[in-house]
Amino acid sequence: MSKAEHIIASSPRVSRYRLKQGFLGVRGRAALLTLTMLLMLFVFFTQPHVRATFESWTSLITG
Repeated sequence: MSKAEHIIASSPRVSRYRLKQGFLGVRGRAALLTLTMLLMLFVFFTQPHVRATFESWTSLITG
């Protein structure tokens, strides 16, 4: 680690910001949650019986 990186890493402002944001930070947690939900939806909607039920519901709406 260079001297500049060491100074930046040991800065109290940076340390407080890292403690407040946690390991992933707000954006990281939001991205992880979004990707997890997309994966769950993909797995859920690729099941044949779920797709058949969904198609029957949509046919009720569209006629």
